[in-house]
Amino acid sequence: MSNIDFVITWVDGRDPEWRKRKEALSENSFEDEREERYRDWGLLPYWFRGVEKYAPWVRKIWFICDQNPPEWLNLDHPKLNIVRHEDYLPDEYRPAFSSHPIELNLHRIKGLSERFVYFNDDMYLLRPVKESMFFRRGLPCDSALLNTIPTDDLAGIPDGRIFYMFLNNASYINRDYDFRSCLKRNPLKWLHPVYGKDLVRNAMLCIWPRLVGTVELHLPQAFLKRTFREAWEKDFDILDMTSRHHFRNDLDVNQWLVRLHHIMKGEFSVRKPIRNAVFTLGRNNEELARTVREQKIPMICINDASMDTQTYTDSKREIQAAFDALLPQPSKFEKG
Repeated sequence: MSNIDFVITWVDGRDPEWRKRKEALSENSFEDEREERYRDWGLLPYWFRGVEKYAPWVRKIWFICDQNPPEWLNLDHPKLNIVRHEDYLPDEYRPAFSSHPIELNLHRIKGLSERFVYFNDDMYLLRPVKESMFFRRGLPCDSALLNTIPTDDLAGIPDGRIFYMFLNNASYINRDYDFRSCLKRNPLKWLHPVYGKDLVRNAMLCIWPRLVGTVELHLPQAFLKRTFREAWEKDFDILDMTSRHHFRNDLDVNQWLVRLHHIMKGEFSVRKPIRNAVFTLGRNNEELARTVREQKIPMICINDASMDTQTYTDSKREIQAAFDALLPQPSKFEKG
């Protein structure tokens, strides 16, 4: 059996008890508490069906939630572990209505394997994946793709606030590492042929003395627990501050900062980037549904967005139908 675990975080913003606790703290307009951060699209059964069918080798699944898990979930499945926030988050970091403290403290989960793959609940497997998709030679598989930080988008699009995290992450990682030294130690990991068209951009941005920014593919991410521990040793100040924010904050960093630690140290196995795998609901549902049905790529991320009620209803019906065509049979993670 594999010694690789999957971790998934989940929230259902319709839960009245959860909403009551959240609204009691929703008083700082500087914090990001938009509805789409917590909306449930009813696609979670397909996540479990995809894991059972396409990654049967996984050792354990750690399902993180701060409310009752879905009624349909089979809590007796031998691979399933329900993790409440109080099971691993220190008291001073709770309650957490931001994904950042929830993610940045994953290494504290008791019993979690040293090697694990982190999923948001909007990331799904679409076809069989091997362990080597995520780990090779004991190291997480990743792509060191450089990119400038698109600061012109910060105030120009509804979701622009997320770009502050790119800036914050780059700032702290440059405090911790000398980019030129990291490049010299592992040049092929930054300039690998499998990067394809991104290789040209990498080559141009490698001339800068500091890390200018990276491409975050926003897909299931392989991690080592030790990288989290090392990140906390180097960056305790910002990780502690971020973990104390109840909601997303423009001063935060996120789990991408931990990923940058294994990138900068060269502690990863190079993997060809998975392209055209991130979709936004309501913007191109036809292409999204076709990608799911035709299994064009091994995994996908489906981002939520602000939308009116009718668009939400139509989008939900269309995407659920695509997943039901791909994975119609209930998994053993669902009650019979």
